[in-house]
Amino acid sequence: MSASTFERSLKWTAIALASAFAILFLVLAYMRLVYPYEVEWIEGAMLDHSVRVLAGEPIYAAPSIDFVPWLYPPLYYYVVAGAMKLFGVGFFAGRIVSVLSTLLTGALLGWIVRRITRRNIYAYLTFAFYLATYHATGFYFDIARNDAFFTLLVVSSVWATFAFKGMPGAIACGVILALAFLTKQQAVFFFPPLAIWFWMRSKRDSLVFAGVAVGLSLVVLLCWNSASDGWLFYYLFHIPSAKGAEFSWLRTLDVFPQYVFGVFGVSSVGAAGLLIIRYRSNRSDRTDWATPDNLLTLMAVSGMFAGAISLGNEGGYANVMMPFAAFVVTMLPLTIHEIETGWPKMARYAWLTMLFQLAALYFNPLSEKMLITSAHQRAGGDEFMQKLRSMQGEVYIPYHGFIGRMAGKPSHANILATLDVLRMHDTTARRLQADLDSAFAHHRFSAVIMEECPLIPCDSVTNYSLHSRMIAEPNVMLTRFGSEGTRPESVFVPK
Repeated sequence: MSASTFERSLKWTAIALASAFAILFLVLAYMRLVYPYEVEWIEGAMLDHSVRVLAGEPIYAAPSIDFVPWLYPPLYYYVVAGAMKLFGVGFFAGRIVSVLSTLLTGALLGWIVRRITRRNIYAYLTFAFYLATYHATGFYFDIARNDAFFTLLVVSSVWATFAFKGMPGAIACGVILALAFLTKQQAVFFFPPLAIWFWMRSKRDSLVFAGVAVGLSLVVLLCWNSASDGWLFYYLFHIPSAKGAEFSWLRTLDVFPQYVFGVFGVSSVGAAGLLIIRYRSNRSDRTDWATPDNLLTLMAVSGMFAGAISLGNEGGYANVMMPFAAFVVTMLPLTIHEIETGWPKMARYAWLTMLFQLAALYFNPLSEKMLITSAHQRAGGDEFMQKLRSMQGEVYIPYHGFIGRMAGKPSHANILATLDVLRMHDTTARRLQADLDSAFAHHRFSAVIMEECPLIPCDSVTNYSLHSRMIAEPNVMLTRFGSEGTRPESVFVPK
């Protein structure tokens, strides 16, 4: 086999493998998109926020047993509320926002790589490569959570720097990054690389970008906080600050063995190789660092730090690495392009690295819990909903508020959001605790349904006794909790 034939074979093999990953994602995403019940345990709680938007109720208000908001800014909830006006109140509205965000993110990354390399093959590989990180980032590309939409906004901020020249690009980038911050606080990690890159390109553009990004974020947050009587800052900043005591620097180091040098190890090496190649090829002007590929590298490094800090928080999971994955997947296509351009005889070996990286992303969907939404799974969900509808009175399901709403019953605050407030040990926490104690002491609920999950064991509920189970079939999990399956199963009734 000739060298050119070998290289062509490697190239088409890489395209075939990347395409297989993309097709797998699209198939799984479609199955989950039309599934009527939760596939991840926080989906319903996220939708509860959007339902409040549609009902004209505030998201940020005094916490109660009926509703406690998550510690996120509000933009995603309003976007999903808009989708609900088109598609109805349900999981489809939240998931379609995430699926479209994921596809647009991949397309924008491909567009950026195409802008740099002028080659369609690298653009397509970048798009498919991003979809291939579906498993590595925790299967969050297609569920009703804010991660996919947030990643789209962060990537869009970089796209704007290339799509618009000069000051318009700085303004557009600042506006989009502010929107990202109004979706998730993690956006602050991506302000420094963009500000530095603009500064290297034009000090004026850097100041414009910083002014727009910071100014717009502050104006919106201050106005919203005033309108909410201070509750916005309580949830977005006071509680996260108090939770800092639970932060672990040791957990942040997991970012290296698990991601940077783990599943994305080949791409990380590609990023280093790209810097070396660029440095050696630009001997005449080593001060010109305001290049598109250097911005992508800076954003990948910031994504790594953002993910590491998020992993250090209690409950940090793979979804926090989605922005890092988005930017690091551009590194290998760009590196291979540089090698093909400068050292064509080495190209065949460069394409081998792409195969190694794709192999590192392999996963077996059949071995993952609550990933494939089968007919058997749906039958279990139908059985659960039928029993829930038949229960008299108000039913408390601490981990799944929206499920009660689907059965025509009141929704309640998610227990994790509730615990965030209770850990403050302030006046607000004491009022919420009294609300909970009164509800259980006076048997406000006709039933309390607790989880069957090894990560959240429960064998008793105050003033209630175990009565029955919801689903007879032992192998049906209703939602995904981290990497485990779970279902609201144990029914407690008043003593």
